[in-house]
Amino acid sequence: MSYVFPWLWKVESRRLLWLLGLTFALIVTFQYVELPYSISSLFSSTKMPVSRNSTSLIGDRKHHNDNFTPAMVPSFSQNNATLVDDSDKEAVFQPSLPTSNSSPVKENATATAPVASVEAPAALPGLKPSPVKDNATVNVASAKVAAALPGLNQSPLKQNATLPRTSKVHDKNSTKEDVGDASPVVRFVPDIKENAKTTDSGVMSIYEMSKQLRRNRISHNRLAKKPKWVTKPDLELLQAKHEIENAPIDDKDPLLYAPLYHNVSIFKRSYEMMEEMLKVYVYKEGDKPIMHTPRLGGIYSSEGWFMKLIESNNKYVTKDATKAHLFYLPFSSQMLEETLYVKNSHSHRNLIKYLKDYIDFISIKYPFWNRTSGADHFLAACHDWAPSETRKHFSKTIRALCNSDVKEGFVFGKDTSLPETYVRDPKKPLSNIGGKSASKRPTLAFFAGQPDHGYVRPILLSYWGNNKDPDLKIFGKLPRSKGNKNYLQFMKRSKYCICAKGYEVNSPRVVEAIFYDCVPVIISDNFVPPFFEALNWESFAVFVLEKDIPNLKKILMSISERRYKQLQMRVKRVQKHFLWHVKPEKYDMFHMILHSVWFNRVFQISV
Repeated sequence: MSYVFPWLWKVESRRLLWLLGLTFALIVTFQYVELPYSISSLFSSTKMPVSRNSTSLIGDRKHHNDNFTPAMVPSFSQNNATLVDDSDKEAVFQPSLPTSNSSPVKENATATAPVASVEAPAALPGLKPSPVKDNATVNVASAKVAAALPGLNQSPLKQNATLPRTSKVHDKNSTKEDVGDASPVVRFVPDIKENAKTTDSGVMSIYEMSKQLRRNRISHNRLAKKPKWVTKPDLELLQAKHEIENAPIDDKDPLLYAPLYHNVSIFKRSYEMMEEMLKVYVYKEGDKPIMHTPRLGGIYSSEGWFMKLIESNNKYVTKDATKAHLFYLPFSSQMLEETLYVKNSHSHRNLIKYLKDYIDFISIKYPFWNRTSGADHFLAACHDWAPSETRKHFSKTIRALCNSDVKEGFVFGKDTSLPETYVRDPKKPLSNIGGKSASKRPTLAFFAGQPDHGYVRPILLSYWGNNKDPDLKIFGKLPRSKGNKNYLQFMKRSKYCICAKGYEVNSPRVVEAIFYDCVPVIISDNFVPPFFEALNWESFAVFVLEKDIPNLKKILMSISERRYKQLQMRVKRVQKHFLWHVKPEKYDMFHMILHSVWFNRVFQISV
């Protein structure tokens, strides 16, 4: 027996060592194949504290007193939106692309070549990114860590890198269906974006949009691709995210009426952090008129006003790109169409190519686009075609779009809805603002517009046009008058202003209604309203499904006078968010657009 135990001991020892070795090998393999972080980082101090507030402005209603609850009232039609009660118990109707492989940029690279992913630091001379250690903490002390990160030196312009050309080039062989780069003609071939789920009827309600935004934020935090290297602005955004998530409850600010917002405390803290921290780099490259040419009048003026104000801003704009949290692409989608589109060609190929060439150019000249695949870049585009023209080559970029259609590829949590504004006098953008008081508006509802724009307006006119009902003033195009006074007077004297979609979901009438103190009635399925991340639109506007147009008057008459006065009061309170000022003011349209972009970037950040 004395010889048996040593032999057994040797066998078991070998098995134990073999088992330990196999376990270690499995852990190492699992670490590099499955986990986004190293094993050591699981035990590091970089984990953020648990937040007290929601990570989104959507869904947390404890900061205002609206508190809608569904009421058991029969709908006007099958699958119709229902009536709900507000706080006063009054009945209210509520109807990726894969990244390119990293490779050095050759000396003869041009802007017409495919995007060359810039590898740091080898591909770009002078680029010295500093790695962030696993145990770096993201809190107040992170400023010390961030300060230790040296700035990124700009890469010199490669000798043969060229800007895109603005000549009209049309492929004679292209057809209406053949628009190149797998980008269909916007108006005729809508594209349903991944994760944008609609109901069986194909319509996404405001409530479902809110849920989709929350889902996208969660999935992005879990699946987002990290930048190629971490910068000081990245750490600052992480700190801002922590501050916003843990915002103290504050619903007593006299400038912010709580029921207008999903979560007024988070909005206020986010806005404060933007004012304290945000820096934007504006690319100077690009030829006029497509680049750096803001047009301040007409229905696409939002993109022009934002471009003008951001390019002349000293508070947020920095000349040092290494300090920037966001990078602005200063092109006009309106001027792109006017300059390059070949009439009756039904092809946007050359427009898309121009934008791609511009991105290729700045990605060769600078390291910033390739560091995040454009995730920290943003654009503001108001033309109807912008979603299609930017869908492929700007798949990671934050897009502020007037045509914010769920079915045209709008991505909740990344893209933001840009208000479409019709500025009649660019020198006096606030002229004729306001309207009659709630008790001096004799007309129940008003609409006037081109009757042949889209499919909704003919339906609206067939049911309610040509004075079919004396309470509803529904017209085609009104006769011209000096200063368009007929149109303005109708809006100023009507309780509700009908905002029916045209060719696309967006309409300048939404902002016009608010401008003239008129409660907007939005008839545009799958339209994502402006500043959706922050504003609780159902607290000051009415949404009617397109299929419920025959019941329009019944829906409006079901809203009590008390509730109407509440809606109109809230329209007047939210108005400041939809005004252009020659010199930007706190909480105005310029700052709200910038905040929406900032907010989306903060909650997309991943390092």
